[in-house]
Amino acid sequence: MTFQVKLEMFEGPLDLLLHLIREHQLDILDIPMARITEEYLSTLALMQELDLDVAGEFLLMAATLIHIKSKMLLPPEETAEGEEPPPEEDPRAELVNRLLEYKRYKEAAQTLALLESEQTLLHPRGGPAMELTVEGPLQVSLFELLRAFREVLRRADRESPLEITREELNVGQQIVALVDLLAAESPLEFGRIFPEAARRPEIIVTFLALLETLRRGRASVRQTEPFGPIMIYRGVERLEAAPPEGAESGREPVRAE
Repeated sequence: MTFQVKLEMFEGPLDLLLHLIREHQLDILDIPMARITEEYLSTLALMQELDLDVAGEFLLMAATLIHIKSKMLLPPEETAEGEEPPPEEDPRAELVNRLLEYKRYKEAAQTLALLESEQTLLHPRGGPAMELTVEGPLQVSLFELLRAFREVLRRADRESPLEITREELNVGQQIVALVDLLAAESPLEFGRIFPEAARRPEIIVTFLALLETLRRGRASVRQTEPFGPIMIYRGVERLEAAPPEGAESGREPVRAE
């Protein structure tokens, strides 16, 4: 796979860890390091398989998780008979503190984004009314998309259809096909963009096409609740400012590029 997608949807390794903790309903104050390390490395491997732009900080966090996991597997230090063992420092403490601090900042940013979103619904008296597109209230992160994508891959691997030689797929062609599909039906449930009985290469190319379509602003993804169904919407149309009095109106809205 030579087509590389670089996205601004990466929010860093701490965001990925928080996502995995929420997805698997883990206690952030008592993180099971073996499980969270396995899930993190699995997601990282999928990102690298897709040729996504994996920053060095993601690899550094992987090394940190493995280091913490190995420290927790070490036996406690032996002490002389009769002496009390020194209090053990939890190897996860620094990571937990970083996650809690990041979580607070993230929640504050989400609150500000919600206030900004509500403000955009207001318009001055006499100003042109905005056409609103009904969407889910929650935006979808890259990691949530990867979670849904991983489920599609697992289902395809389980079904193992007959090997059929097909024409080599092209990401650019899949982008055009996806935009056409959304023009005919929007919103569209995430799983429906993948053809029935599609094999792994076709699924990967289709997912890369979706990521590039999102990056270009030709589509958006939403869900009504955390870890709920992901819906894909075609690019929202932008309305032009109202023409001055006497000027011709009736121009069609411009699509966001």
